Amino acid sequence: MSFRLKDVRIGVRLTIWFFLIALISSAVIGYIAYTNAKSSLEKQSFEKLTAVREMKATQIEEYFIHINDQIKSFSHNPTIVSATIEFKRAFNELSFDYFGDSLERDRRLEQFYLENFIPALEKNSDVKFTYKDLHPNHISSLILQDLFISSNPHPLGEKDKLDAPDDESSYSSVHSKYHPFVRSFQQKFGYYDIFLVDDRTGNVLYSVFKEVDFGTSLVDGPHKNSGLAKVFKKTRSSGNAEEVVLIDYESYVPSYNAPAAFIASPIYDGIEKVGILIFQMPINKINNIMTSNEKWKDVGLGESGETYIVGSDFLLRNQSRFLIEDSTNYFKMISEIGTPKEIVNQIKSFHSSIGLQEVKTKGTISALKGKTDHKIFKDYRGVEVLSAYKPLNIEGLNWVIMSEIDEAEAFAPVRKLRNYILFIFGGILIFILALSYFVSGRITRPLKHLKGGAKQLAKGNMDAEINVQGKDEIGVLALSFKKMQHSIKKLVSDLQDMNQNLEKKVEERTYEIQLQKEQLEVKNTEIMDSINYAQRLQTAILPSKTLMDLHLPEYFVLFKPKDVVSGDFYWMDFRQDSVIAAAVDCTGHGVPGAMVSVVGANGLKRCVNEFKLSHPADILHNLTDTVIETFETENHEVKDGMDIALIHFHKKSMILEYAGAHNPLWYIRDGELNEIKANKQPIGKFDHRSDFVNHEVQLKEGDCIYIFTDGYADQFGGEKGKKLKSSNFKRLLLEIWQLPMAEQKQKLDMTIENWRGEIEQLDDICVIGIRV
Repeated sequence: MSFRLKDVRIGVRLTIWFFLIALISSAVIGYIAYTNAKSSLEKQSFEKLTAVREMKATQIEEYFIHINDQIKSFSHNPTIVSATIEFKRAFNELSFDYFGDSLERDRRLEQFYLENFIPALEKNSDVKFTYKDLHPNHISSLILQDLFISSNPHPLGEKDKLDAPDDESSYSSVHSKYHPFVRSFQQKFGYYDIFLVDDRTGNVLYSVFKEVDFGTSLVDGPHKNSGLAKVFKKTRSSGNAEEVVLIDYESYVPSYNAPAAFIASPIYDGIEKVGILIFQMPINKINNIMTSNEKWKDVGLGESGETYIVGSDFLLRNQSRFLIEDSTNYFKMISEIGTPKEIVNQIKSFHSSIGLQEVKTKGTISALKGKTDHKIFKDYRGVEVLSAYKPLNIEGLNWVIMSEIDEAEAFAPVRKLRNYILFIFGGILIFILALSYFVSGRITRPLKHLKGGAKQLAKGNMDAEINVQGKDEIGVLALSFKKMQHSIKKLVSDLQDMNQNLEKKVEERTYEIQLQKEQLEVKNTEIMDSINYAQRLQTAILPSKTLMDLHLPEYFVLFKPKDVVSGDFYWMDFRQDSVIAAAVDCTGHGVPGAMVSVVGANGLKRCVNEFKLSHPADILHNLTDTVIETFETENHEVKDGMDIALIHFHKKSMILEYAGAHNPLWYIRDGELNEIKANKQPIGKFDHRSDFVNHEVQLKEGDCIYIFTDGYADQFGGEKGKKLKSSNFKRLLLEIWQLPMAEQKQKLDMTIENWRGEIEQLDDICVIGIRV
């Protein structure tokens, strides 16, 4: 006997139909709401990941540009050039200078390798090492490693604290001279180590950290196949003084098998290559950028989001967030997906995933082929993630950047919405079922009139006509059907309107933001073009280095603008037997100061060349008139002007003439600093103006003259963030005045940079020094 619904009692049938109507309506509405919400959230999540990816990519690319520029600059540093030459000489003479017991030396060195270095190395490696595998094979290498490593009283990891051992070798003397300078640079900029290498022999002449690569040959020594040797050999084969070579991370035995990357640049003395400068790259800097200093939530990556870099070998180049935050679960997950046990042990030993964790996913494979995209796939833990990826633009490296968040976290709000819909859906179904069962008991035969309308509603036709006849139970039931029909239609309509309004608003806001962005980019480009043009104009008014070198045998100019263009400038006029020079501080800095500097430079030129003035006081008096005339208008009085120290040095008579507006003249003779004070009035509008005083000084051979603006002494810095002050400036000059002028400039520059530290430069700086 077959079952037919039409054979069932009408009350049961109505109950079934009511239930189906509620089920279909709720399911359709819930599905529409769920899919729209999921689509919008997915789009929003990918946009956020893309924004984070672009931000981190820019930071990493700019960081490598900075390192590139830094190593080129440091390899050209005169101190580094001198250090390389002197270390080469001392290294080659070491076997003649050293008088220690060679047997005792070799015993100490072997003991260090066997008891200290090799046990620490084998903790991070499955390979067993012997002293024969690692010890240096040149007499100079053995001596250096004994003096600076095995006989070094400082423990492992602190060997760099030894400035010079207690021997009388010329190498130790050279080391004590240059080691503090290079070590200071290494510590300031966070490099793991810095090396100076002989470009011919490959001997590691010097390193800051004194690991077991120190003193060895990168040509035939124990580390000839290491990353350090690779970067040396590539750099040595180049004939370009500006060449920079970068070697990607790989395990490095002297650093206890930790991953290490190297960047190198040649060192030239004139046109002669004298060595190779190599930096061992810092891991922490890259790691801090990519992990946002372990503050992932602050950049919008929630509980599971992270950004990371993958190399061409599919290995991580920065720490995994999950290793840092939940190492127990991290090791469990990577073990479950088949990561080799020796790799897991190495990650545990180093507590680092850098250069060890393989990330071979759909995203990394695609990005290493040069593609930029965003997709959903499993990450290196086997977890589904939303990922935005792209290749990085770093010369010499094939790296890609990934920005990811767990799919579970990204879609958590949608799951919450789904659960809420299911809860409401279940409640509605229960309510309808109970109501229909109650009403069906009171339904009689007139319900047949509702049969047609009920079928239409069951088919999803919300416009089906429901006839309401009478006010009895059937009429009420018909009316209830009609109200339910209207409510459902209104709900669907409201949801559609709401969705359309939201989409429209999103489109309008997106267009407005894009338009504002484009306008800001245009304005920014115009402003920077104007500033760069102003810089070229200002540079044109400064005296050329060729003329200064011709007329001033020994001098320096330390010129450090605060901004792209400067309110300070220096000016010189050269004659057959004399030189007129000025250090000038104009009102303001940046573009306004630069505009005033052009007026000042032209005014000085007119005073000397057009008005034929030679005494500094006369020049300043005439310059004041020129500045007042230039800036004063009929309706507005401008008090812009400048402070100045102006000298006229007569070479034959050794007489120095000076006049100043606020800025004094200092000269040092026989270790004593003498000061000639300036008039307490500016160049420009001043209520109590008086004549400038013309001073004359009879100089002696060897005297040092200094003129300057106030930017150096007024710079804030030091431990307490206070001004440097003139007293400290004088004390510094008295310490360095006997040095060559080029070294004086270097000392002044290094001192002011160390003084200000992280504090920004507050004013333009100009210091001129001349030795007669």
